[in-house]
Amino acid sequence: MTKTILVAGATGNLGLRIVKALVNEDVEVRVLVRSNVDLEKIKILEELGVDIYKVSNWSLEDIKAACIGVNCVISSLAGLREVVFDAQKILLDAAIEAGVSRFIPSDYSLDFTKFSYGENRNLDLRREFHEYLDKTSIAATSIFNGAFTELLTNEMPMILFKQKMVLYWGNADYKWGFTTMDNTAEYTAKVAIDSDTPRYLRIAGDLINPTEVKAVTTKVTRQKFRLFRFGGK
Repeated sequence: MTKTILVAGATGNLGLRIVKALVNEDVEVRVLVRSNVDLEKIKILEELGVDIYKVSNWSLEDIKAACIGVNCVISSLAGLREVVFDAQKILLDAAIEAGVSRFIPSDYSLDFTKFSYGENRNLDLRREFHEYLDKTSIAATSIFNGAFTELLTNEMPMILFKQKMVLYWGNADYKWGFTTMDNTAEYTAKVAIDSDTPRYLRIAGDLINPTEVKAVTTKVTRQKFRLFRFGGK
């Protein structure tokens, strides 16, 4: 029997990539979007041939209706507390009430199990959500891809060329994993289909610490870069 996978956050950068990866698999794909989303983004999803479920209010009942008959819900919601915890909690509760058997939370980050509270705000929010998730009966798989390789120099960059700085959290000698967004999306699609994946899946491809990033950047640009620690305590 063909599986049905629902993606929340499908209009986002990673979410759209996950949808595209799923379209290449033998599954039925649903996407959950807000009714006021940009029409151009809806058009892109329509061209992919997926089933689009629009919700006016991010309510338990509306989302539950979209989850009926779904085998796995993938969350790619991104934001701060009102999204990563509040909105995602409603999505999770709706999936459980609809009888969905599996849930993939919106982690796609550093492995927060190796960090302590206070070291990174975003990881703290994910950890808090997981404390709620782990009290439920639904099967879940968290995907730890490290950081997106694209973020080294693009959106929310780690390397600031103008300021000649390399930003980091926690310990500058701690190895970070990096994986491209496309590879992360492909892994996520495979995880959604495979019901035997473990609770935590660590897929980071390249490992490098901030100190090493600074050294490489300094060598490549022939300009002296410095480390700058931010966030946390």
